[in-house]
Amino acid sequence: MSDPYQRISKREVYRNPWLAVEVHEIVHPTGAPGEHVLILSGRASGVLVVENDAFILASQPRFGARRQYVEIVKGGADEGETAFDCAKRELREELGLEATDWTPLGRTYEIPSIMDAPVELFLASGLTRVATDQERVEDVRLLRMPIDDAYRKVLDGSIDDAVTLAALLRYRLMNT
Repeated sequence: MSDPYQRISKREVYRNPWLAVEVHEIVHPTGAPGEHVLILSGRASGVLVVENDAFILASQPRFGARRQYVEIVKGGADEGETAFDCAKRELREELGLEATDWTPLGRTYEIPSIMDAPVELFLASGLTRVATDQERVEDVRLLRMPIDDAYRKVLDGSIDDAVTLAALLRYRLMNT
């Protein structure tokens, strides 16, 4: 599929180890000139963990939301790392879990208007506990939640992370 936007120029305005921000001079599909911000996050993976009748989720503070957030494990791929290897590493590092059973759940975009790469989703089960290896800036807590409770929290808005919602919806549709 061809790009509906004409991209005239770009300039990088910010970079850290996890992302970069570019400002693009563009022509919109309607022909109107404009400027657009693009966040280059690189490839990422997310893992929905299921054990018996519960999901194992991550609870962690999120700067933009200004609160503790409940979500699936997710993170960016290292250079040369496959989406699947990224998922396994993130699960081990953030929650101290390894899984024997993996099912791809497809991909989703967090914010397709401004993010460059999708998140590859996986379902993990058959768990073994191992040591965590969180980054110095991470404070991720393992949260075991009965499946029915998780879906109630989706409905009442307590769980509202877009990538988590996509993974939960796909799991539900696979199991109905």
